[in-house]
Amino acid sequence: MDTEWGAVDVPYDEYYEADNLTSDDIAAWLNGLDSGDSQPDVAGWSALVNTAFGFGVSYVSLGLVAIVLNGTFLYALISRRRHVFSHVFYVMIFNFVLIDCLKGICSILFALKLLKSDMDAMGTLWIVKIDQMSAFLLRFSNLATILNLTMITINEYLFICYPLQYPNYVTRARVFACLIAAWIISFALTISNAVVTVAHQSIFIDLDCQAGLADDLHQSTNETDVFPCLMKVEPSRSAQYVYHFGVILFCGLCLAITATSYIVLLKVIAKLVKTDLRSSAEIAHLKDAMANGEERAPVEEKNVVRRHKYVAVIGTVIVVYAVYLTAYATIQILQLLNMSSGASHASRYIFVYIKYVCYTFISLHSILQPVCYLRMREFRALIVRAVCGSRRRPSDLLGNEPVFSGENRRTVVRENKPENGARRSTAREYV
Repeated sequence: MDTEWGAVDVPYDEYYEADNLTSDDIAAWLNGLDSGDSQPDVAGWSALVNTAFGFGVSYVSLGLVAIVLNGTFLYALISRRRHVFSHVFYVMIFNFVLIDCLKGICSILFALKLLKSDMDAMGTLWIVKIDQMSAFLLRFSNLATILNLTMITINEYLFICYPLQYPNYVTRARVFACLIAAWIISFALTISNAVVTVAHQSIFIDLDCQAGLADDLHQSTNETDVFPCLMKVEPSRSAQYVYHFGVILFCGLCLAITATSYIVLLKVIAKLVKTDLRSSAEIAHLKDAMANGEERAPVEEKNVVRRHKYVAVIGTVIVVYAVYLTAYATIQILQLLNMSSGASHASRYIFVYIKYVCYTFISLHSILQPVCYLRMREFRALIVRAVCGSRRRPSDLLGNEPVFSGENRRTVVRENKPENGARRSTAREYV
């Protein structure tokens, strides 16, 4: 029962001898308590349950907001699909929004076990099944999100830094191929981890033994008759070590790529703003030499505000990406620490609290990530027109601003590139 996040009912993996298991042992195993402990930490467990309920409410709230927000964006993109999907950047956004909707659903499913702690054995088993399903979907969604973050960062880097070569590097066919590859890789890693986890469970039911006792079970009311069919497997977690350690390295690599790319983009945009400042000052001087001193200050102030806006937008994107990748990597580190050494009750509860906080940031990412798309003026117009309704054609909405597509990019660069070689038109993407 190695879930993605840990839970109140199963805070950490416990392994028991399968011989002579009783119903109390099974109940303790399902509730994350060590049946061998003579003095369980009742106070700590009660505090954990109360705290978990608060986190569960927050997960449900964040999940509902994520579903509504991403569902709205999905509706807007699908309603304008004929023209929107001709731009590769909107194809990436559609993929992101779809995955964020799935993460919102997983947040609600994950919160179910935190909202109800006094369940019977049957209810606990159902919660465990739902938790395993949500953990599977959540692991897939997180891996796909990490790959998509890397792709969309590289896309923006190529668009800003290599505008002339961008149409040749980024095409619809290549983008679709990368997205399909990301889904396949994420699904394959999720399946492999699930197979390894199931194969190395500490307790499983011997079906042959269960079939042999089928004739005796209907004559007995003693529930312990089925326990001889529970078999013990020696856990071998080498594959899980490799998986979690690989995810940590991959998160660090993606974080480094994201930070480096956006720092470079920030420098490029700063140069563009500085060039605009110089050009605007020269134009103001030529238009009215007598009023040069009066006109220069407003021009400088306007461009300084623009520069600060670009810094704020790109800085916000970096922070959102960094917090998400750091939170997910932290969860993998906690899994490694949990598997590598035994932990006391106090340290177990601390680890669970840290996991809850990290998962809060991951759930919050499903809301903040789509909000980052609104930094583009044409995307804001697209959402407003789709939600509020408009008689304007979708092509009119997307034709006023350059977007991330090969055909549009060739026209924009050819028409807007100044003689001195500065790429001013690209900065408008972040307005």
